[in-house]
Amino acid sequence: MSEDYEPASPDETPSEGASSLSRREYVLGAGGLGALALGGGSLFELTNQDAPSGSRPDSYVVQQGYLRWEVAPLSHGGQTIEDFYNYRASSANPPVDLTEEPGASRLFVYDGPVGSSLVFLHGSPRADHGGTAFLKFSGLSRSKGEWAVRDDPMGSDDDFEKWEGGNAKVKWEWGAGETDGGAFWGVGDGSSTITVTPKTLRNVDAWRFVSDDGDATTSVDLSTAKPVKIRPAGKRSVKRANVEIMPSDTPNTFDPYEKGDINVVIRSPPEGADGSEWVEPSDVDPGNYSVYFGSRDYLAGQNGASPQKYIRRGGDLYLKYKTKAANFSLDSAYGYLVGKTGSYTWFRGKDAVRPGDFENATSGPSLTVTDTNVDPSGGDAEHLVKEYVEFTNEGAESLDMGGYTVADTEGWEFHFPKTFTLDAGASVRLHTGSGQWDEDDLYWDVNEPVWDNDGDTITVTDADGTVVLRHGY
Repeated sequence: MSEDYEPASPDETPSEGASSLSRREYVLGAGGLGALALGGGSLFELTNQDAPSGSRPDSYVVQQGYLRWEVAPLSHGGQTIEDFYNYRASSANPPVDLTEEPGASRLFVYDGPVGSSLVFLHGSPRADHGGTAFLKFSGLSRSKGEWAVRDDPMGSDDDFEKWEGGNAKVKWEWGAGETDGGAFWGVGDGSSTITVTPKTLRNVDAWRFVSDDGDATTSVDLSTAKPVKIRPAGKRSVKRANVEIMPSDTPNTFDPYEKGDINVVIRSPPEGADGSEWVEPSDVDPGNYSVYFGSRDYLAGQNGASPQKYIRRGGDLYLKYKTKAANFSLDSAYGYLVGKTGSYTWFRGKDAVRPGDFENATSGPSLTVTDTNVDPSGGDAEHLVKEYVEFTNEGAESLDMGGYTVADTEGWEFHFPKTFTLDAGASVRLHTGSGQWDEDDLYWDVNEPVWDNDGDTITVTDADGTVVLRHGY
């Protein structure tokens, strides 16, 4: 490896004038949380959405082995879970697009007007194939709850029976263009832990836990071979770590089956990040708390490599791991670093890896809506320039948006110029009124408001007419 370590105490710092290592573009994101494009997504309503991590009374901790995520339940306009799930004959039809990825199987907690439900939603009305999800549960109490929704397109209700002792087993099967699933009402009493164990996931491309972060709906990628535990967060919190793997090597290529070392660095949170959601390198103490590293599936099985050495340099924490101990395979996309900083606080970070020089991570452009002003003060019609939608490319590559179209639900359309490119990390605001175009601001040049103050859906399609983003508010 390119970085030489010397035996050091946890407090070692470089001498004055020491050179810093090169830094690549790398994944800062949610450590497994990827944004879902939802139609009407902002219709979700959360309590305490501005509270710091760990203090929200409605949050949950999802755990697979050593991997942990803090997630928030979904809710929608005071609807019950039955109304929200909206089962119609052979498919669910929720008011937001949770089924955009046809091959996924999803889990989430839903907060209704009275009580919470654990929801399972498999397949999609737009899927070209069916699948099977055979799951086993513990921690769902028949004396305190029941199945409020039974989505069963196979024409049978007995998928949800029999309950054996304190456990339950459900086998869902669905065909092309269908969903399957259900919602168990009566969870989140503040103490119980629910365990969901996948027995069979057939023709399921991804198993995900969906969460609402207050601005967008995101999802956690789960290992399809390991149990997942869900419990109310209480005092527990899970923070992010700004992790860079192999900081002196681009790309992060290595032979996962040969002896060698992998260097991992924890850096300070990215500029502008909410400090309550991130750990500082100084918060992490490998001498007192374990800091595990490895592939997702390995950590999900409560396994992981422990650091052989660690040192502090220029405010960063460097850790050295044995390559084979991290248990990567040729299809691994990311390396994960997990640990804890106290009795109730865990952290998680990730970066892309290329075992055997195979590129498995999705690190291209990623268009999101990062700001809106749909109801400017002083009246919409009088201040059309102040009505805007802001788009950001949160990916690691520039995005060619030539020929892209932005539309609302009533049919207003804005066409991007044929030569417009949005750089990685860059933002552009689309104003309703008139003005001078530049790389940061575009103007629709219409003489009346476009975006509905009471809620609307922002839809972006590419030059071929493919939907690349749906964002509701």
